[in-house]
Amino acid sequence: MEKPPSDRILRPGGRFEHYFNSRSRLNLTGYVIVCARYAHTSGKPLSKSILYAALEDVIRNNVALAARFVPQTPLGVWVSMPTVNLNRVVTFADKDSASLPTLLEELFIQPLEFLEDMPLWRLVVLRDGMVVFAYDHTLGDGQSGLAFHHNLLASLRSIREPQSDHSGIVSSSEDATLTPALEDASDTTVPWMMMLRELSKYFFPLLDRKKWKAWSGYPVQQPLTLVTTVRILEYTPVQASSLVKLSRDHKATLTSTIHSLALVILSRLIVSQPANDQYQYLCTFIPVSLRRITGAPASATCNHASVLSIYHPLLRPPSVLTVGKESFPWDTAAALTATLRDEAPRAAPIVGMFKYLFGKYDEYCLGMLGTKRGAGLTVSNLGAFPEPHLKTGDDAQWHVQETLFVQADATLGAALKVNAVGTGAGGLGISITWGKGAVDDVLAEEFVKAFDEGLRTLAQ
Repeated sequence: MEKPPSDRILRPGGRFEHYFNSRSRLNLTGYVIVCARYAHTSGKPLSKSILYAALEDVIRNNVALAARFVPQTPLGVWVSMPTVNLNRVVTFADKDSASLPTLLEELFIQPLEFLEDMPLWRLVVLRDGMVVFAYDHTLGDGQSGLAFHHNLLASLRSIREPQSDHSGIVSSSEDATLTPALEDASDTTVPWMMMLRELSKYFFPLLDRKKWKAWSGYPVQQPLTLVTTVRILEYTPVQASSLVKLSRDHKATLTSTIHSLALVILSRLIVSQPANDQYQYLCTFIPVSLRRITGAPASATCNHASVLSIYHPLLRPPSVLTVGKESFPWDTAAALTATLRDEAPRAAPIVGMFKYLFGKYDEYCLGMLGTKRGAGLTVSNLGAFPEPHLKTGDDAQWHVQETLFVQADATLGAALKVNAVGTGAGGLGISITWGKGAVDDVLAEEFVKAFDEGLRTLAQ
């Protein structure tokens, strides 16, 4: 346990932040990563001097990037670091985006560091302008990764070209405040019926019939692992626009279309194996942003999100599970859209359940090792890239091209994770990841191939 901090205390930590911090310190989860490739209309590269100048502006206006979490007893606290040394935080790699999957896999196997003089994020810059923002989940949710790139792009557009090299030392703002914890920004009171239902699942797991009838890959690994396989799929602005329109025409969203496609493919792969006869359902984790409830802006770094668990019967028979615009299960996609719309406002109390761990976050996380995995699939969609305003009267601008959202959660996460985000150019970036030992590798690779083919078919 760390000593009480001597740095400026920003605020106490929230329970949700404590939970993520326990997972990270126990090496049960790796970085959350959001990547964006920066390009200038003039063709000039993203140099160290201009990047450092922009990062200084971003850090001064976002104290979370100059903060660290100290999980002391009885309450953990966020403290502000006096300075951030960019020379230790930022790495310039002599690679381009073609090597991104391997680079991300290498990042995921690195245990997170909790040093008194280092923030909870790292940056890797590739020679083609790809900037990899890797951060501890304690620091922020998936939207926080988009917020970082939103803020960095805005700073690149607003700062003047540096006339000299940057020292890399950035002083944090002395009067900046941290975005409130989720529990302080919204009502996370747990209704009695929800509490009884969740506690009964925890203490009497055998009564949760759907859970035991749901396919979820292999049990949670024991010993734990950080080894993650990363596959990247990218779609053009025309394809992305077609997918969004097609979804809306069928009263669905891109998220529910992605989930329904994954359900079709996994049903085909699972049901076709006689050894899987006992499985009737697929459980999917779908993260939902709570920023509309908490009022946190798109530029904020915070953990204002929750997760919904959705059970859906596996589709049978597998022989008819083909992917086409007419044969696609649009009724399933539309039903999920309605469910998410109805359930999203009630997602905050799910986080409120952490109150009843009474601070035993480590015990709760370690208790999952060796047990049935919570879900077979996670579908997480960050939405469109939040484009900052362009400077008027200047045609020479920085822009974001490709964008990718990648998370590992190799040990405790779902067997397969599908992570989507809109690109700066209007396209769609999708990563599919799985932890070593979470799912059969052959099945996972077949899923990636069929998912890509299916999405491209729908986008035609």
